[in-house]
Amino acid sequence: MTKGVQLALGATIIFSLLGWYGYSNLEVPSTFQYFQTLDEFLATSSDSEAMSGKSLRVHGYVATGSIDRNLQAKHVTFKVQNDPPHKSGAAASTLFVKFQGLETPDLFQDGADVVVEGTLTSSGSDQVFLADNVLAKCPSKFEANAEVTASIPQGDATSL
Repeated sequence: MTKGVQLALGATIIFSLLGWYGYSNLEVPSTFQYFQTLDEFLATSSDSEAMSGKSLRVHGYVATGSIDRNLQAKHVTFKVQNDPPHKSGAAASTLFVKFQGLETPDLFQDGADVVVEGTLTSSGSDQVFLADNVLAKCPSKFEANAEVTASIPQGDATSL
């Protein structure tokens, strides 16, 4: 087998594998969707039959006073609202979340910025989000302190 045939065969195999990988990962449209905000989720969750069984990610904030840790049943229940509690106060719409497990992130508390992963189920007339995973975000690490940035003179890079 000549060197040119070997290169052509190797390139064909590599491109075939890359094509298969791309096709199999693009087949499901929700593959590239990171999460929905609570308002977006509630707008699409009215058709609960279409949502049932799908793996979902919803972003929101833990409603104040809604965290309930049931040590006997080994689960945590809480409500998620769309806006931070310190900005909006009481939320008009919330999502009831049940997390099977007691190990929540350290940053999980009232008003925490969370992303819940799981499935939507119906319990009677109410919808319950059964969370497999709870991710707490820490926005303070990525936001600049307004007092510090205001005190730095413009164009003075040596003061940093």
